[in-house]
Amino acid sequence: MTKLIRVFNLQDAVLQQHGKNVSEVISEDIEQFKAFDSTFSESYPELLKTALDSVLGSSSDMVVIDEMAEKTQAVHDAMAACNTAFRTIQFFIKKAFPGNKAVHNQFGFNDIRKARQSQGNMLRFMNDFTRVTASYKTELITAGCSEPLIDSLPQLYANLQEAETAQELFKKERGLLTQERVEKLNELYRLLTPVSEMAQIIYADDEARRARYSLPSPKSSTNSADDLIVS
Repeated sequence: MTKLIRVFNLQDAVLQQHGKNVSEVISEDIEQFKAFDSTFSESYPELLKTALDSVLGSSSDMVVIDEMAEKTQAVHDAMAACNTAFRTIQFFIKKAFPGNKAVHNQFGFNDIRKARQSQGNMLRFMNDFTRVTASYKTELITAGCSEPLIDSLPQLYANLQEAETAQELFKKERGLLTQERVEKLNELYRLLTPVSEMAQIIYADDEARRARYSLPSPKSSTNSADDLIVS
C-alpha cells in the first residue's frame, strides 16, 4: 500500500471551493498584494484559475470508485452468463452420457465449483469447456441441446476475457488517476497558502477581507480514502 503525500489537511471539496472563492476576488485586491510583496506575480489570477481548472478536470475518487464498480459488475455479469450456459448444457451432457463420470469430468463437472470462485478460474474453465463441448456437439444436439447455445460459448468466453482485461487495466490506471489528482490539489494548495499568510498581515484590521483569503481550518483526521492506493 503506497501512501500518497498530500501537503494539505483539508477535504478536497473544501480546498476546491476556497480556491474558487479566492479566484473570484483576487483581481480586486491584487495591487495590495503586489505592494506588500514585490515578487507577487501579476499573473497570479490566471495561474490560480489554471490550477483550479486542472483539479476540476480530474476525476474525483468517488467517480473512480464508481468506474471500478462498473468494471467489476461487467466481470460478474460475464461470469454469470458463462455459468448459466454451463448449467443448461450440463443437463444435456447428463442426458447424452448418463452415469459416465469420465466424460462428465471432461466437461469440467469436477472443476465448476472452483471455477465459480474467481474470474481467473472461470476463464480457464470456459476455455476447456468451449473446446470439449465443440468436440461433442453432435451428441449434445442429438440429446436436445440448442446448437446456437453451443455456438455461443466462444463469444461468452471472449466477453469474460474482455471484461477481466478491462478491470485489471483500470485497477492499474486508478493508482495513476489518484496520484495525478493529489498532485493537482497540492499545486492548488501551494498557490493559496502564501496569499492566506499575506492576508493575515495586509488585512490585520479588516476581518472581512482577511476571511476572503484565509485557508479553512484543517480537518481533524489525516486519514483519507483519497490518500491510499495499492501499488
